Amino acid sequence: MQGRRLKFLVVLGLGALSACGRAQMGPSQYSNAQCRRVALVDAVTGVGLVGAEDFAIEASAGRLFVSVYDRRGVERAARKRNRTIPEGGVYEVSLPDIFANEATSVKARPLIAPGEIAGGLRPHGISYDPENSELVFVNRAYQRSGRGWKMEPHLQRIGAGGALVVAEKDSVPCNANDVLATPRETYTSFDHRACNWLAGVEDVFGLKRSGVIDDSGARVFERAAFANGLVRTLSGEIVVAATRERALIFLGERAGALEETARIKLPGGPDNLTLAEDGGVVAAVHPSMLRLALNRKLGIGKAPSRIVKANQKTGVVQILFDDPSGKMFSAATVAIQTPDGMVAGSVTDEGLLACRAVG
Repeated sequence: MQGRRLKFLVVLGLGALSACGRAQMGPSQYSNAQCRRVALVDAVTGVGLVGAEDFAIEASAGRLFVSVYDRRGVERAARKRNRTIPEGGVYEVSLPDIFANEATSVKARPLIAPGEIAGGLRPHGISYDPENSELVFVNRAYQRSGRGWKMEPHLQRIGAGGALVVAEKDSVPCNANDVLATPRETYTSFDHRACNWLAGVEDVFGLKRSGVIDDSGARVFERAAFANGLVRTLSGEIVVAATRERALIFLGERAGALEETARIKLPGGPDNLTLAEDGGVVAAVHPSMLRLALNRKLGIGKAPSRIVKANQKTGVVQILFDDPSGKMFSAATVAIQTPDGMVAGSVTDEGLLACRAVG
């Protein structure tokens, strides 16, 4: 408990520092008038969903895959040593339904039922593997530890149609965050090296000890401060979101390791990443780590939402959407851009944000 409090205080302190300066930015591509809230409704239970934290997309089929679970609710239940811990879900949503005129809600079809995975279904980072028509995700299972609970992340695979893949789940670092399936490897990011209160020390001193592991568990890159989202560019490079560096780090595969080839600074700490059809890297960024921490950990206030797109060749960063107050959509952690417009999800807010393209 003491370590958890120390780490949270560290987050608040660093967040206050990060909020001291505000970058000058141009106008957003999508105005508030082009955007609307869309409720995400479980097609089986009829319950509205909270915590659509990450996306994967099968663009050719118009399918958006969404990883959902209520992180605050789960952490609260574990902290109170409840008898059971809430589960989440991996859902399929129709992209055309999201962009339909005047749509205020969309049905989300669960691909796997709660209780089918040992330790519970709580998907975090998610990736679509087109080679095998599978979804791979970091699942945050909870196991009994004495009188309490211990979170144990694993990599889990399910078929894109929902079938549970018969394979032994892969162990990943304690701080596993996002996952990326490529034709050659499945990469997983880890946001800290330490698993206890020492993770807070990494944050205090800005230590670059997080990074990426490969299929074998080898640390192929470990020079980032809070490695977060992952995506693969059209040219085959791996991009990792360095949240505490406010940067995208581009990595090339060299002799079994990943080496930095370029980086792009961003107006906020990047979270999850996706790739636009034009090759731009779309990132949900956090302008204020302080407000994010208060919202995410304690449910206090709204956190800003900002979506950007970075051009790898020019280094230019375009603002797609900006909500400094967080009143329209709070704490966005992921977004995709399609010819029809943009869709964003949030770690704490309800449903989705949909913004239609004009012209």
